[in-house]
Amino acid sequence: MEDRMPGPDGPAPRPMARVLIVDDEESIRRLVSKWSDVSGYQVKAASSAEAALLMMHAWTADIVVCDIRMPRYSGVWLIEHLRTLYPSTAIIISTGYGEIDPALTVRARVTGCLAKPYDRETLLASLERAMEARKAAEPAVH
Repeated sequence: MEDRMPGPDGPAPRPMARVLIVDDEESIRRLVSKWSDVSGYQVKAASSAEAALLMMHAWTADIVVCDIRMPRYSGVWLIEHLRTLYPSTAIIISTGYGEIDPALTVRARVTGCLAKPYDRETLLASLERAMEARKAAEPAVH
């Protein structure tokens, strides 16, 4: 079964966007990466905040889907660094604990929050909103 090609009722083609999935759970990274990839996004994944930051230096993502609770450095640590270094990158928070600090979402200009477990449609809707927010924030260059 070929799941890369949208059916006739599938979504309209979108500009290729880069998505970085950051989660310490391998099964979540794999599943969310696959959902994003088959939906037309360029996807990379990182297992830690440090790895994500290093990856961003070489491959700057348009959107980062970031787990909040990770060992060593948290998603909050990563988000604060991303805001400083990559202010135009859209950030979607992912959590299984439901403890998103509203002050963080405002301060870090978080585009969306995903409560685990979430499904493919919820993820893709968040990615679409993140791309729309990025476009709205970009100055007109033409």
